[in-house]
Amino acid sequence: MAVMAELLLRGWNVALPEIDLGEDLFAINDQTGDLIRVQVKTATARPQRDGYSAQFNVSLLQIHRPRVPDLVYVFAVRSEAGWEPFVIMERSALRREQEVHGVGSVSGDSVVLRFVSAGESLTCSGRDFRAYRSDWSRWPVLPIAFRSSS
Repeated sequence: MAVMAELLLRGWNVALPEIDLGEDLFAINDQTGDLIRVQVKTATARPQRDGYSAQFNVSLLQIHRPRVPDLVYVFAVRSEAGWEPFVIMERSALRREQEVHGVGSVSGDSVVLRFVSAGESLTCSGRDFRAYRSDWSRWPVLPIAFRSSS
């Protein structure tokens, strides 16, 4: 719901699929018809000395199966203070991180990702993930006809 609210505030129409085929949301730009598939993964922050860690399980099949339009992951971490900045990355970027840089650990048919945030740093398997923190560039703020000027 937090991801849906952010997308709606940006002017994107959001729909929930009736059948779960691997995405949790569809974000639609009603002006252009652009559609983005969204997979939301949530975790509870585990406090660490200077920040937190959070663990996510992601399907290997989903990471390796391209879709049109492609999937975007939103990793949402809830801490005692509220929602931490979302980590947002395209499926292809996650696949590259997993295949080329060995991010995560394979467990059965899933990849276990452990994000560690300390101060300004955000890492996963020692890789710098700061570029993905709060990267809403796929969903620019759209002008909305029904916004009130008052």
